[in-house]
Amino acid sequence: MLPIVKLVAVDDTPQALELVSEALQQDGLAIFTSSDPEEGLEIIFREHPQIVLLDLLMPKMSGMEMLEQIVQFDPAIDVILMTAHYTTETAVEAIQKGACDYLNKPISISTLRSRVDRLLGEARRRHRALQLDTELVETCRFENMIGRSPLMWDLFARIRRVAPHYRSALITGPTGTGKDLVARAAA
Repeated sequence: MLPIVKLVAVDDTPQALELVSEALQQDGLAIFTSSDPEEGLEIIFREHPQIVLLDLLMPKMSGMEMLEQIVQFDPAIDVILMTAHYTTETAVEAIQKGACDYLNKPISISTLRSRVDRLLGEARRRHRALQLDTELVETCRFENMIGRSPLMWDLFARIRRVAPHYRSALITGPTGTGKDLVARAAA
């Protein structure tokens, strides 16, 4: 089962939002839309999406201003800016401010799908890496100690073997090596 990836689209044109929603709809992708930039930011802060699509020119707040707030909130969110008024300067500025892509309107459905599919794949790989990292930490944890080197695994095995059979043990080693943690684990 695929993890749910969240995408927020903010555009002052309802038809563009409908097009994006229909074009990108697929299993494992939750799509949120807003035609108001302030409401869009609220959705982003509440839902914490992995991908955001922003129109560059909107009333109240530009896509560039939203981009700055999104990057400040979470720089890991992939933001794609979309505009009908393309200039090289704004594209460069958007990338420098943290956007991962910049698309011209009218956007080709196949281009939009391929860019979002690439970002979906990356978001799912990051999610899986986080899961594996969590599993690794849990696997490498023993009585408040964490270690994954062969020496630490050997130490964990020795504690497991010795602890049930002895009431006291002399634990030696240099300062700062975790003798107190070993003593607590063996108790």
